This record gives sequence, C-alpha cells and structure tokens, in this order.
Amino acid sequence: MVAALLGETVYGLGASPARADATGDAQTLYCAKPENTRPLVDTAVALGMADSGTHDKPLKVNGRDFTVTDWRRTFPADFGRACAALVAVRKLPSTSSSWTGDLVKTVIGLIPVAVGALLALGSGLLTTRKASAEREAGELHAAATAYERACRDCLIAWRRGQGRSLEAAMDAPLSGLLAELQRCKSRHPRWRLERLITAIRGLDRDIREADWPTETEALRRLTQRLLDRLEARHADVMGVVSRLDRPWRRHGPVRVEQAGPAEHAETPPDAS
Repeated sequence: MVAALLGETVYGLGASPARADATGDAQTLYCAKPENTRPLVDTAVALGMADSGTHDKPLKVNGRDFTVTDWRRTFPADFGRACAALVAVRKLPSTSSSWTGDLVKTVIGLIPVAVGALLALGSGLLTTRKASAEREAGELHAAATAYERACRDCLIAWRRGQGRSLEAAMDAPLSGLLAELQRCKSRHPRWRLERLITAIRGLDRDIREADWPTETEALRRLTQRLLDRLEARHADVMGVVSRLDRPWRRHGPVRVEQAGPAEHAETPPDAS
C-alpha cells in the first residue's frame, strides 16, 4: 500500500505540470491557426510589442522583420501575452455558437485592436511633429546665433576703427538667418514675420551704411546703439525659436520691439 501511494504521488507530481499548462497549449494552438495570424499580428502591434512589417514577415522588432513563427521563438513571452490577449477578447469560440455570436465576438475583439491602432497612429503623428519642430527651432537658433556673433564682432571692431574689414563676414550669416525666417514664415503664415524680417534687414543696412564718426565718444555711442538694436532683434528671433519649441500652443503675430523711433535709419548725431 505504501509503495502504491508513493507511485501515485510521483506520477501526480510528474503529470501536474502538463495538466496545469493545458490552457496555455490550447491558446498556442489557437493562435497558430492561419486564420488567426493577422489578428495576432494586429494585437501585438496594438500592444506595442512590435511594429508592422512586410507581407511575408508582418512583425518588426528593433528594425528586424519576423514571421509569426520566428517571432514566437525569439520572443516567447511577448507571443504568449499577445496570444492570451487575443483569446481573452475572442473567448475561444465554441462549436455550438451561432454565426451572429461569432460576429459579435469578432467585432468586440477588433475594438481594442482598432483603438490601439488609432492611439499608435496619433502618437506617431505627435512624435513626427515634435521632431520636425525641434529641428526647425534648432536651425533657426543656429542661424540667429551666427548672425548675432558676426554683427557683434563687426561693431566691436568699429570701436577701434577696424569694422569695415569685418562687414563681409556678415553676408553669409545674414543670408542664412533670412532664409530660415522665410521658411518659418511659409510654414506659419499666421505668425506675421514680415516685420521682424524687415527690422533685421534695416539693422544690417544701418551697420553697413553708417557714417562712422572719428571722435571716440561719438563712435562709442553709435556702436552701443547698434549693439542694443542687435540684442533686441536677437531676442525677437529667440522668441520665434521658443514658439517653434511649443507647437501645440496657439500663437499670434510675432511682436517686434522697436529700439527707437527710427528703426531702419540711423543718423549719428555726433558724426559731424
């Protein structure tokens, strides 16, 4: 009797794992059916386990395409989770269910898949828009910084009477900045960037066409006024950069702070 009990116990211990995994095996067999391949792929994509691949290899993970069989071998835990989710929403159809019941179960099963797909699409669009805005902001920031540096170097050199030789170094940064502002203007017409573009052109012209005085104090005052205008225009452009970094906010026209009553013409009072 003792031997029989021990034998039954050992047999029960050896057989229990198989009996405990019967449900998992049934789910695996169900998900392996050819007609369930597409719903399983859609479920995996909706749950974020993989991206859509090609026709022959419908799943993509880390840039690599997989068949369902290869994906199951490589990522068994993800396969089990996706399969369990698919089975849960479909409730494993029984042979006694009517076609209307099957249809209802299929529709109910597709609802979370559709919602997941829509959420994934919306997230992808937001990510793409954010990346584009960050790239546009970075390019405008770099162009504004390059022009501000070139102008500042030229104006500081004018204090020593050597600014003329540095005016040519402003050409390329000015072209780059205006090109970025024009591109931004075409993408965001409601921001009304014409005034800022005109102000920058006027400042650049005033620097190049200024009647630079020879008297030290007059020269210092003139260069300081132009440096103040340069700083104001740079701050205006940085305001546009800030708008680009927050594309989800509503933005009105760009406000350009005037440095004085004559933004586009500078007549130094001490030039004579």
